[in-house]
Amino acid sequence: MKLIKNYIKYFFLAIFFVVLYLAFFHEKIAKNNLIDYEMYAKVTNIYRDKNEHNFLFVRYSNGSVELLEYPYKIGDSISKKKGDSIEYIFRNDTILKNNLIQQARKNKLVN
Repeated sequence: MKLIKNYIKYFFLAIFFVVLYLAFFHEKIAKNNLIDYEMYAKVTNIYRDKNEHNFLFVRYSNGSVELLEYPYKIGDSISKKKGDSIEYIFRNDTILKNNLIQQARKNKLVN
């Protein structure tokens, strides 16, 4: 019985430290996730996924699929360098800049 109480105590202690870590480093983790990838692709399809509560998804020419978070249009070319928070969208003859960190602040994901 004492062994089970120790396991329960250590389990809750581990959960406490995980929550504490996430509380202190959430913003840093979120910003790193926004800038720590590279993307050079073209939007090939935008569709509603019935298996995912009819959310809009975007499919890129490189085969990746993700939730539509920015109003892309089919045919947009996306260019983003690793370490940069600016995503360049080439649409017809114009270049649009999407600052991912500003978008996250607007959506209250980071401060």
